[in-house]
Amino acid sequence: MHGPSPNSTAAGDKLTMETMDVPGQANDWAATAETLVALGAPLSGWRPNRRLAPEVALAFALRFASTDASLLRSLPVVLARTWRELDWSKLENSARAQDSLALLGMLTELTASLAGLKELGEKARRWWRPPRETRHLFRPRNDFDRELAEHRTPPVARKWGFLMNMGEDSFRALYERHAGQV
Repeated sequence: MHGPSPNSTAAGDKLTMETMDVPGQANDWAATAETLVALGAPLSGWRPNRRLAPEVALAFALRFASTDASLLRSLPVVLARTWRELDWSKLENSARAQDSLALLGMLTELTASLAGLKELGEKARRWWRPPRETRHLFRPRNDFDRELAEHRTPPVARKWGFLMNMGEDSFRALYERHAGQV
């Protein structure tokens, strides 16, 4: 399948494709989605195909995550399944280079909590710095979205400086359905 996931919004896909600053933007999304599915991400509409190194796919996923809630929710499943094999220094350097280390940290700490992986949580805590500001991970469309984000943001996301209209229960439900034994 080519193009955005059926779970994403057309506006979000357009925004993602316009803001990516690497060649082959649409191919990056397809390669990222197919690789993540091969690594265990429950993203419907994509076939598993390892087209990228896991660290590269995860770095791209961090860039796409603020436009696709399904993708964001699936990343703890991928991290839980692959964390022992990842080149963490490569992933950390990529996240720093694209200013998404806080998002990687939040997802890593959330994954550690969901999976009961203390060692993984220690990786995330190494990166933590008090955020200068709290920002919406997903652009709120109106005041109601802002209010919901204030109430539903998981504590770990708020700690890392993010607000989102998605509670930890959404991450936990998807994780419990798809992570299996880690």
